[in-house]
Amino acid sequence: MSGTTGRVEGLDPDHPLFSIIIPARNEAADIAATLDACLAMDWDPKEIIVVDDSVDETPLIVAGYADRGVKLIHRELNRNGCCGARTLGMQRAQGEIVVVLNADDRPRPDFLQRLYPHYQSGADYVVVRSTVLNQDVLWGKFAAATGALAESTTADPEWSEGFSCRRSAAAQVGYFPGDFPVPFCRDYLLGVALNLAGFKKVVDASISVEHVVPSTLASYWRNQVWRGGITAPFLHYIRRLPWSTVALRECLKAGRRVASYLLVVPAAWRAVRLASYGPGGRRDFPRMLVASLVQDMALIVGGFKGLGRVRGAMRTGQR
Repeated sequence: MSGTTGRVEGLDPDHPLFSIIIPARNEAADIAATLDACLAMDWDPKEIIVVDDSVDETPLIVAGYADRGVKLIHRELNRNGCCGARTLGMQRAQGEIVVVLNADDRPRPDFLQRLYPHYQSGADYVVVRSTVLNQDVLWGKFAAATGALAESTTADPEWSEGFSCRRSAAAQVGYFPGDFPVPFCRDYLLGVALNLAGFKKVVDASISVEHVVPSTLASYWRNQVWRGGITAPFLHYIRRLPWSTVALRECLKAGRRVASYLLVVPAAWRAVRLASYGPGGRRDFPRMLVASLVQDMALIVGGFKGLGRVRGAMRTGQR
């Protein structure tokens, strides 16, 4: 199945407009470098849309790129997380093909050039490879190792940094799921929906999009707590599990994580496997063990915070 592609009047049908959608929330440290990388991509025409929920200087930074064609949509109230921002960006986009980036992504100049032949050949959505740019810091090295380990066990991914699709196909499956009482995002569900609807997927691991991982312990901790907080609302609002079942699952998951360190062997074995995927090899074992511990503890904290947010929404009558 291939979605009907709408065309923007006056554009060359053999050189379609790409729309780049970037959700941003308090990304003042990263957004300028990402916009510079997007503007440097060797493709014309393209449009860049930032959908912003920030309370820091991010919208001011983005506004400074207006004379270079960057469009800013600033939402005063974030009701549906970054997936809602992505949906809004897609709905406002003009391009036949939309590319979803994060505010810490750094696409290469030839990224759109390399994507286009897949769409020219009939692809409806394209999954590429995610790589970590700042592997000189522990958290970047750890993220790169965990990503490589995941790649070794995931044969058919539905999402990546730099995910792209036909805008008409995304519209046909309802874009990203969102507008729940608790804002959260499960971005890969768009790829799953496109697959289930019969749209044509291409996975090209030779195309990569680099992204920057939080480089300090504090920023990495906050990032992982946020990630941990996604599971409970996902299970409750999308999988339709009752809160009590979700709470039990989170408790069991937290118990398994803690037990892996108390028993030593499971955590140590994971650290050995992660070290084998890094440039330092087995010498990075102690660092991988420490980083794993930080990540797991942050995910546990985030998991219980997510449970609390769902419970709070239920108490106020928001189901």
